[in-house]
Amino acid sequence: MFHWYPEYEYLFARTQLVLFTLGMGMTLSLRDFVEIVCRPRSFFCGLAGQLFLIPCIAVFINWLGNFQPGIAVGLILVAAMPGGALSKFFTYLGRGNMALSISLTGVTTLLTLVTVPLMLQLLATQHIPADFTMPVVDIMIDVALCLLLPLAVGLTISRLWSAQHRLLSKICIRIGMAVVLVMVAGSLGSGRIVVTAYGWFVPIAIILFCLLGQQLNMLPFRVFDWPRTDRMAVGIEVTMRNMNLAILINARLFPESTDPDMDALGKGVLFVILFYAGAAMAIGVPLALNHRHLARQEEPVP
Repeated sequence: MFHWYPEYEYLFARTQLVLFTLGMGMTLSLRDFVEIVCRPRSFFCGLAGQLFLIPCIAVFINWLGNFQPGIAVGLILVAAMPGGALSKFFTYLGRGNMALSISLTGVTTLLTLVTVPLMLQLLATQHIPADFTMPVVDIMIDVALCLLLPLAVGLTISRLWSAQHRLLSKICIRIGMAVVLVMVAGSLGSGRIVVTAYGWFVPIAIILFCLLGQQLNMLPFRVFDWPRTDRMAVGIEVTMRNMNLAILINARLFPESTDPDMDALGKGVLFVILFYAGAAMAIGVPLALNHRHLARQEEPVP
């Protein structure tokens, strides 16, 4: 039924990113982003987790499982990915720090131009083609047209139409939620992977990788009693990664080939990407709902 979905998945992902960033931009102000600059501890903690801790966890999982090359490279590639478009939806659902989430996504997405080739060369060099290049145009579109421009428009609308911006924000966010539902249905119904294709240990390892990344990145916020909203934003940001960008990079790294070894390598990487995307959504929902409950408890009793 959803055989058409993979062809349009990136379009859906960009559409919901634009809608959520636009809608949430209407609820934010420049003051929210200035506060991150003035008190950057949560930002740098989240950034360090993305750039250093997550790749270390991927290396540990690979060492633990001694996987075939396709699975091992897939975990490294996923670890190198920035926060994804869906992280905005889940941060909104869990009433996390939206300005922090948007800032982390923007910066880490730009950094992938350097960090992804570096991580692949350091951690999976024997499998990376010498002529590999990053999809620079797609990355710039994600940051400039799908993140920064909608954010600027949202902030402007909030300032110029203060009476209507709440209603407009709700409309954008609800349409974005409808797009997310289409994405969930399309992902589940397209039948692109068989969960047991590589046995049960590989899916378990991917789930473990996702859970460890989420919980270890939130640990400093618990230890130092930093704001719940920041903890939630960082936890979701490292959970919901940009799997559409990972699919693009995988297509460049391992295009369809008559070489059975290269073909198996690419299929293994794609399996990790697609299974991680589903696992991240399943793991992100309880976190978002729990933080939504905590946020309600924080509200003053009337």
